[in-house]
Amino acid sequence: MTSADSFDNTLIDAGETIGATAGKVVATAKRTATVIGEQKDRVAVAAAQVKSETRRVVKQGRTEAKKAVRSAKKVAASAKKSIKRVAKKLKRRK
Repeated sequence: MTSADSFDNTLIDAGETIGATAGKVVATAKRTATVIGEQKDRVAVAAAQVKSETRRVVKQGRTEAKKAVRSAKKVAASAKKSIKRVAKKLKRRK
């Protein structure tokens, strides 16, 4: 009967080892799932921030473009006035 007891003990030890290993695997899987969920949340937040930043940059670019157009119009108007002034002076000289 000693060999049967030894065999039973071996089976019990093997079962405990397998159970412990399975428990560790399950715990690791749960931790991994939690980390993946956190990473998804972080990615979602980062994507929202990028979208917001993109909108801000686009608005800023539009503002800069409008300023450049206004400035160009002012320069063109000023040049037009200057040309008219010079043309009047030339007419008076004749």
